Amino acid sequence: MTRYTTTDVLICGAGVTGLTLAIELARHGVSFRLIEKRTTPFIGSRGKGIQPRTQEIFEDLGILNKVVAAGGSIPDYEPTV
Repeated sequence: MTRYTTTDVLICGAGVTGLTLAIELARHGVSFRLIEKRTTPFIGSRGKGIQPRTQEIFEDLGILNKVVAAGGSIPDYEPTV
C-alpha cells in the first residue's frame, strides 16, 4: 500500500545547512521532510572553525553552546612555506 503525505518543504541533506534549515522551519511552524542518503553519520571534520555570522545564527537558534561544547580544539601547528 502506498501512502502519500504532504509537506511544505523537502530538505535534501542532513548536514549543517539542512539541519539548520529544519530547526528554523520548525520554529516557524512550517512542515518539512528531511532526507539523507547516508545511513551513518559523517565522522570527521569538514571545517576547522565556526565563522562569526554562523555563531550569530546558532546563538539565535539556541544551539551555539551545545555546538561549541561538542567541538574540539585545533592542534597547534607551525605553517611551512
